[in-house]
Amino acid sequence: MPSTLLFANSNEGRVYALSTSGAAWREFLYLGLEFKKISVVPHFMWAIGGDRQVYVHVHGLDIPIRIKEEAYENERWLPIEGFSSRLLPTDRYHFSNVDGTVDRNIDKIRLPSMAWQWDGEWQLDLTLDGQPLDHDGWTYAVDFPATYHPQKNWKSCVRRRKWVRFRRYCALNSWCAVAPLHKDPTQEPFIDVAINGSSVPGAAPGLLLVWAVTAHGRVMFRAGVSTTSPEGLRWTSVTTPSGCEVSQIAVGPAGLVWASLYNGRAIVRAGVTRDVPMGTTWLEVKPPGTNLKITQVSVGTNSVWCVTNDNHVWFRRGVHGEASGICEDAAIGSGWVEMVGNISYISVAPNDQVFAVGSEDRALYFRSGVSATDPTGKKWRQIQLPLQMSRTSSNFSLSSRRSGSESPSTKHRSLNSLYREKLQQENASLVENNEETSRS
Repeated sequence: MPSTLLFANSNEGRVYALSTSGAAWREFLYLGLEFKKISVVPHFMWAIGGDRQVYVHVHGLDIPIRIKEEAYENERWLPIEGFSSRLLPTDRYHFSNVDGTVDRNIDKIRLPSMAWQWDGEWQLDLTLDGQPLDHDGWTYAVDFPATYHPQKNWKSCVRRRKWVRFRRYCALNSWCAVAPLHKDPTQEPFIDVAINGSSVPGAAPGLLLVWAVTAHGRVMFRAGVSTTSPEGLRWTSVTTPSGCEVSQIAVGPAGLVWASLYNGRAIVRAGVTRDVPMGTTWLEVKPPGTNLKITQVSVGTNSVWCVTNDNHVWFRRGVHGEASGICEDAAIGSGWVEMVGNISYISVAPNDQVFAVGSEDRALYFRSGVSATDPTGKKWRQIQLPLQMSRTSSNFSLSSRRSGSESPSTKHRSLNSLYREKLQQENASLVENNEETSRS
């Protein structure tokens, strides 16, 4: 079984990873930037920095991210002049995309961000459907929407050729800032970010969904994020119901989004599908009890957990992630079930495995026995492994006690965020198999 990673960040803003094939937490190289919150899917981590801005980190890729940019140069035959870049008013752009609807002037095509570099210059594509073309690359047709051919004939009224250029994501294994909402980043900083959506039903491979919350309580959706576009394209504001000021947000693999509010309630985004990744409407969910307030939520595939202001943890019955985009009942579930333990933070993995931080001892726990037939699991088991620090830090251990199954009780260094990459049910070995060799 391939190794997977558990991520955490400490109260000092450092980021750590624990491999299923390892026996110690390994610190990400500290480069002078602390983080308040992290959210992870395989190979892609989004975070809120100490400056309250959003950062993205791409790591562990075997194949580099390399994208081909294309532009079609279009010309029309005119009497006397012959083929010319002077087109009719009803024609497409001189340089366009394949169907002519978008202006693609190669002199104006820019890199998405400083995280990208060009691989070479613009070059002509000298093939058409596998057939070689002349050195100038032109193909001919009766009109622009028609079928193109390598050879010119008496009916050839238009021609086009394709220019290509490759760009490569060059910021692997480093933190890259995502463009802020305003020219002055301090005008509206971020307080939370969440990434997932890797298994939205019917979606194209590589789709990722990123949601964030600002200090003004606004919910933002990052459009265009995918495994080939790590930082996405733009922020889009998603309106929330009147009086619903969001404090924290979570998104599951199927695209299901829950958010906790400052008033102690939660809202759920309905209608998230492959065609409408931002969803359509918000549904409100009451807290588990009259005098309780939801302080944090986390979403898996078919489970939602929350923490309330009394540090109790709750499981939401009736959630079905794959149907949540088309069925409101599957998105909001049917009721809360209280679980044993005093918890300050909860995190649900894509396979519905649950991790937590104890409210008193600040220790790390995972929920043993979680399965499709028993989504709440059996008991909390402590994760206690040493920390292997970066060269800029001093060594210390997370805990000196042996692993146990009791609820949180003793003092430990806080690791206040937990995220999982495609964790398998055999994760119990993280606690038991301390003799395994750590892997970078």
